[in-house]
Amino acid sequence: MLWVREDQRHVGWGGRLMRAAETEAIRRGCTDMIVSTYSFQAPGFYPRLGYRERARIQGVPGGHEDVCFHKRLSAAEV
Repeated sequence: MLWVREDQRHVGWGGRLMRAAETEAIRRGCTDMIVSTYSFQAPGFYPRLGYRERARIQGVPGGHEDVCFHKRLSAAEV
């Protein structure tokens, strides 16, 4: 789970945390990352890090969606 305190957003913490998670995933032999966020949270964040939207699942209370993203990992990218 990733969450950045509101007063610390837009200064690079989220990207640094995701790169650290990707680096650790590669170290452990993972080849792909799958993440999800709700439509009211951060669906615009992940594409900037190279993630591609793969699905939107409706039915989240309040008329929102669960947005699923995927990224193929490469040691050269991290």
